[in-house]
Amino acid sequence: MRQNEAQDDVLVPLMENLLDSFEPLHRLSGSEEAERAVDILIEQLHVMGLSPVRHRCPLWLSDPLMGSLVLPDVPAWQGQAKTRSFSASRPEGVEGPLFYDVRCLQAIPDLEVSAWETSVRGKIVIADQGFEDYVQRLNRAGALGLVHIWGSAEQALHEETVGPIWGTPVPDDQPLYPTIPVISVNHQQGQLLLEILRQHSDPIMAVLRTELNEHVADCSLPVVDIPGEIDEFVLLSCHYDSWHEGMTDNATGNALCLAAAAHFHRLQPQLKRGLRIAWWPGHSNARYGGSTWFADRYRRILQQQCVAHINVDSPGCLGASEVVVNASGAENLLFLNRAIRKITGKDARRIAPLGKGGDQSFWNCGIPLHFAFREEPETRTSQSPGSGGGWWWHTEADTRDKVDSALLWRDCQIHLHWLSELLTETALPVDPIACLIQMQEELDNLKLSLDPRFDLTSLRETLVAIEQQIRALEGVWTEEREQSIKVAVGLWHRVRYSSTDDFHYDRSYHGGAYPGLQILRGYQQATTSPHAFLMATTQFYRQRDRAIFLLQQSQALLR
Repeated sequence: MRQNEAQDDVLVPLMENLLDSFEPLHRLSGSEEAERAVDILIEQLHVMGLSPVRHRCPLWLSDPLMGSLVLPDVPAWQGQAKTRSFSASRPEGVEGPLFYDVRCLQAIPDLEVSAWETSVRGKIVIADQGFEDYVQRLNRAGALGLVHIWGSAEQALHEETVGPIWGTPVPDDQPLYPTIPVISVNHQQGQLLLEILRQHSDPIMAVLRTELNEHVADCSLPVVDIPGEIDEFVLLSCHYDSWHEGMTDNATGNALCLAAAAHFHRLQPQLKRGLRIAWWPGHSNARYGGSTWFADRYRRILQQQCVAHINVDSPGCLGASEVVVNASGAENLLFLNRAIRKITGKDARRIAPLGKGGDQSFWNCGIPLHFAFREEPETRTSQSPGSGGGWWWHTEADTRDKVDSALLWRDCQIHLHWLSELLTETALPVDPIACLIQMQEELDNLKLSLDPRFDLTSLRETLVAIEQQIRALEGVWTEEREQSIKVAVGLWHRVRYSSTDDFHYDRSYHGGAYPGLQILRGYQQATTSPHAFLMATTQFYRQRDRAIFLLQQSQALLR
């Protein structure tokens, strides 16, 4: 075996032992068992000869305790429910008539919003979604509460969040937190509830109760640094907090990162760049609070020295045979697929843009490469977005039997190959042309959904000009030029994935390419009031010109 090859006889037992240690722990941030998990990680890192740092970060936590729905006039209804993190806590209950919102998945034109708000006002709304932006709309409309019907057929009830704020809030954020209680029921119980509504012509009264523990707690954030020859480093991250046992979300990710620490500690003399590994708290009940705290405290170091962020969430899941990569668009696809093909014999099933989630708290830190390994079954049967598409995601059933040790070792090896190239090769696998082409394609798709008055021509022309500028430089790269490319790509990510400044975060539900412009999708002048269209027009000019300003900064760097 070559010295730099992964040692399965060392790393596999290391991962299995961590899973054994984590198995009995319910690692919700702020709990004693979450802190015990960090004790175990720290101890393991010390045994390896590493010197981890245990940061303490105060986080605003929202822990769901209870959710219920009672129909006083229909005592046969005995449905189980769970509340959502950052739902309003209403243990005394709210009482009102049930109302099924058949338009919950539709974009409602501005001129029809008033009628829709009247329809849900004073009601306990039943809906086929429970996303944060929908909860915000119900909040503004004066609804009494929300009952979300899960969309796929599994019996399990999933934990989730309706928190609109990314990370810890600032004072201006506080009014955005929901003031209505939110619960979820499974698909079967939801259909029974709708059948009850269909069978009664008179309103069905209901009592909706929720109880949550909202509190501030100091949470551990362990970080270990394996320095390289130069100051640049790769950030490898995972969240250690979990709902319940959370073996696939995310004990397996914690184990993979521990194995990476052991592997590259052994190879440290060969590393050009350093490896910094962070285990985040507050992913679940603080809405990415740990990674956001880290970005807020170490922004300058991240801006100056971090060249890539790889997030590890839910590897090694039972039945998740297919490899998927979510990537920023700046990564060379040959680089991403090379590691996957070496281990699996084939390319990733798909490589898609990163979505809104997964502790992606670093878009405004100038990091050029951001990507995350994902996996899924050959055929999906659940709407579960995590745990490899497994129905047990965010439930009490996310237990050790849902871990596939062979797939975990597969996934570990893929990460080690990616990291090996990033840490030892002089040139980063950046593909600026592909990134710019994707940005143009996404802008073209966005244009199709916007009112023609929101003219994106100047923005697209700027992207084309930068692409031409870079094509003219191909073959004459210098070390200084490569550094400029890295900075330029960081500016492009700010355009593509953010709508705010470097020191704030978009709402948790504002996603998609050009999120500040995505907001304009619902504003067509023919169906929008003058007041609302004026606000949308103002949003357009500010976001378009912000994007052009950042792109022009990158042009100046590349001259």
